[in-house]
Amino acid sequence: MSGASKSVWCVSDGRAGIERQTLAVAHALSEFVPVEIKIIRINPRPPQVWLPPQLWPSPLAALPIDEKAQFGEPWPDVWIGNGRRSVAYSLRAKRWSQGRALVVQLQDPRVDASRFDLVVPPLHDKLEGANVISTLGAPVWYTKSQITAAQEQFPALLSVERRKAVVILGGTSKRHRFTLTRAKEIIEDLRRIAQTGVHLLITTSRRTPQEITDLFRTFADDLNLGFFAVESRDGPNPYLAWLSTASVALVTEDSTNMMTDAAFFGLPIHILRLEGGDSRFDAMHDAFIARGAARWFSGTLEGWEYEPVRDALAVAKMIAARLS
Repeated sequence: MSGASKSVWCVSDGRAGIERQTLAVAHALSEFVPVEIKIIRINPRPPQVWLPPQLWPSPLAALPIDEKAQFGEPWPDVWIGNGRRSVAYSLRAKRWSQGRALVVQLQDPRVDASRFDLVVPPLHDKLEGANVISTLGAPVWYTKSQITAAQEQFPALLSVERRKAVVILGGTSKRHRFTLTRAKEIIEDLRRIAQTGVHLLITTSRRTPQEITDLFRTFADDLNLGFFAVESRDGPNPYLAWLSTASVALVTEDSTNMMTDAAFFGLPIHILRLEGGDSRFDAMHDAFIARGAARWFSGTLEGWEYEPVRDALAVAKMIAARLS
């Protein structure tokens, strides 16, 4: 498809992991048609948020004035919503736009899927429908230009001749606990791996407890390893450059996004256990393992090959087909 640009609104509550999924689909769509992306961040207020999204009497009235001002003409060609807070707005986008917007809702909206043009849940949610297309984990897409720019920002990575392993650490959540004891166990495993000549590239997340971030920083400094935390002293974020130049990944079990990032590049994923968990995450891990993308970490780094997971491209292709 070619021609005029298509306007795409990425609608979420602005949480990094949720917003990133909407942007991934938008960027994947750019492989088929020029796009102009607008990020819409919403934080609706009570009491409407206490109701099921289909029962909100006036979703726009639940927003602060500046957030409400984001909505109006010209409405987008494609509306991509994600997260529970976005559902009430996605349900009304078709009417607001007088049928112009193709409405895509990521994750399971927990309302009738037929009320959207396209619903994109993770495979482990087992949602079915004529307009449902499932992905392994979260939608992820990095353009060639994004990858090239990331690598050019960190040219020293390309000269590292040793095998590189990216270590992606999550944190404590409603379902998982990243304890200091577990962190020390993981560090001992990584120390043994580093002694085999593997160059480790370690990154923590916003959910990583500070004492654990500090522990891994000290470990990385002692062994002269790559390390990045979301702190100003670490400078530009090397995450994409690390993913695109590594040959293997170790990822804690608590994040769908982190696992799918590694799977996008076809990296063999070694899943690091944390404390806790639940059936939904168990199903997600099983889906990655069944796809050949992941295995539970057994103490040593194994290597294997599988087709990189590019499910966001299939979603974008379907959107492009509907636009045409």
